Amino acid sequence: MKKYNFIKKSLTAVLLMLMILPAFTGCSRDDFADINTDPSTVGKGNVPYLFTQAIMNFEPSDYLLWFYDGKYTSNFVQAFIPGSYSDKFNIMGELGGVGSQFVSVLNIKRDVDNIVSHMDATEAAKYQNIQAMLSPLSIYLGIFDSDMFGSMPYSEACMNRYGGTLTPKYDTMDQLYDEWLTELDNDIKILSSNLSDQITPSSNDIVYGGDVSKWLKFANGVKLKIAVRLLHQDKARALKIAEEVGASDSNIMSGSSDDFVYNKGSQDYHFGNAVSLGVTSKNVLDFMMKNEDPRLRIMFTKNDFNSEVVQAFFDAQYQAQKAGTTILSAIPKYIMDNIDYTVDTDGKKTFKAWKGMGEPWVRFYGTPVGMNISDNPDYTGDDNYFNSNKWKVTLNSKTKTYGATSSFNQEMVRGQIDFTYPTKPDGVTKQDTKDCPWYGMALSTAEINLYLAEMKLLGANLPKTASQYFNTAIQTSAEEYNNLAVLNQIPYCDADHCYDVNEKPITYGSSEITAMMANTDYQLTGSASDDLEKVYIQQFLHFMYQPVDQFVSVRRSGIPKVGSSLIPWVNLTQNTNIPRRMYVTEPQLTDKMYDILINAYSAEGFSFGRDDPSKLNSERVWADKGAPNFGEGPNF
Repeated sequence: MKKYNFIKKSLTAVLLMLMILPAFTGCSRDDFADINTDPSTVGKGNVPYLFTQAIMNFEPSDYLLWFYDGKYTSNFVQAFIPGSYSDKFNIMGELGGVGSQFVSVLNIKRDVDNIVSHMDATEAAKYQNIQAMLSPLSIYLGIFDSDMFGSMPYSEACMNRYGGTLTPKYDTMDQLYDEWLTELDNDIKILSSNLSDQITPSSNDIVYGGDVSKWLKFANGVKLKIAVRLLHQDKARALKIAEEVGASDSNIMSGSSDDFVYNKGSQDYHFGNAVSLGVTSKNVLDFMMKNEDPRLRIMFTKNDFNSEVVQAFFDAQYQAQKAGTTILSAIPKYIMDNIDYTVDTDGKKTFKAWKGMGEPWVRFYGTPVGMNISDNPDYTGDDNYFNSNKWKVTLNSKTKTYGATSSFNQEMVRGQIDFTYPTKPDGVTKQDTKDCPWYGMALSTAEINLYLAEMKLLGANLPKTASQYFNTAIQTSAEEYNNLAVLNQIPYCDADHCYDVNEKPITYGSSEITAMMANTDYQLTGSASDDLEKVYIQQFLHFMYQPVDQFVSVRRSGIPKVGSSLIPWVNLTQNTNIPRRMYVTEPQLTDKMYDILINAYSAEGFSFGRDDPSKLNSERVWADKGAPNFGEGPNF
């Protein structure tokens, strides 16, 4: 019952004592006067410390998201694929943490609100900014949770220790949006008021250092996330919200210093276990390659066929030729097409240089999207994508298997991992074993400007053109991914992380971003439908490492779409047979929330279970009702 464990335990006794008790310098009777009286007066909480705890609890990207929920959604929308799709690709297994992420921050918010409520008016007024910073954090996670389950407890959640209920009501999705927008408007009003005499979290704020102007932009960004989700239910209101946000530059993130990029400590590596969303879609990678989009080099892994490995295949083939034997080992044609080599009189091949776009581009290849195609001879012959036996090579009695295609770059989501560089079978093992503190990105300049470009195209009265928002979004998205690659020290991020003589780093500069943006596919040209598709394609790409946001964008837009010249949607099954939300399980009769859960599911029109994906498609959350089906394109 992962979704419904909303009433979690409060902080442990040790942590609670550390956060709420004053420091003691002696052991006199007066020192202990406060805590030797009425127990109800014992906690004088340190609000800035609690604020830090809220940010530490903020986690939209935990291990279970990547292992379960994000893997499902990424595969459903054909971003990362499970190699060859099977008949069961649309059946989910266990669920991760999506559905209850907001609780860990809302608990802290309730603590702070309670502490402040017991202060006199003059003292309480000093904490308005901090309270207005906390609210958008819990709402951000609430949006994240409701995206996949719809209604959930919020207004009455996490209130039991303050006289509230252990069985909070479920707020419907429209009620949630109303409440969140009301809260955000109040937060924005406070944060934009230049209030004096405010207690600031300063260094306790590990994201923005207590900078109120940046939290104002974050709050507006969260508000805009709700607006785009309202488009199918109340387009006029959605456009009005966008106009409110876009009315002033002070509301809008405008660069890396505004982005919500966070690291929780020098020893915080996020998580240790391995994860993967799958291999890279050929449709996605080919589109990015065509447009020289350098983000692909960050989003996806280099394959194993560096020049040393290529030469090892050549050498093994030559040894077999000299011995009069044949071997299965073969470099796929799509890789060979990018290799310049010489052949001597004896038939031995020698790697000379990379052709085509050169390193690092020639190390990235996606896998075709299709149902049960792993046995298709078109994909296991010369252009081999699935037969790993052909990627196994033996040289001087040493054997290794290499990967020919690109996949999910897990060092973008976890910092404690040893990376082994590809070397020839009898070569020296080379590894990067350094543990790097992990940096994650939540809300960003690129995301905000993509929403504003979308809203402008849909009719919002905004001060800039759709192209201006769009261009800012693409440029900053590229800068953000490059920045994350450097911060997380992912493989090949610089020359020190390369070893092969023909290897080039994957990071990039402004010239490559400019070249990318010059392509027609990355420019708005004035055709309403074409431009809208381009905006949604860029949302799809930017959210490659924010899988729930990516799924919601695809779900509400119908992009990628069938027959597109950009990134085409592949009909793996009927588009009404792909889930559009997470499944729910029937509660036990002994569950204190039983009646509330049953009534909430009934009101949403949800049935129980995960084995009927058509029901998970048709039984939609409120914000998704009326949206186009997968692959159909926008229907506004």
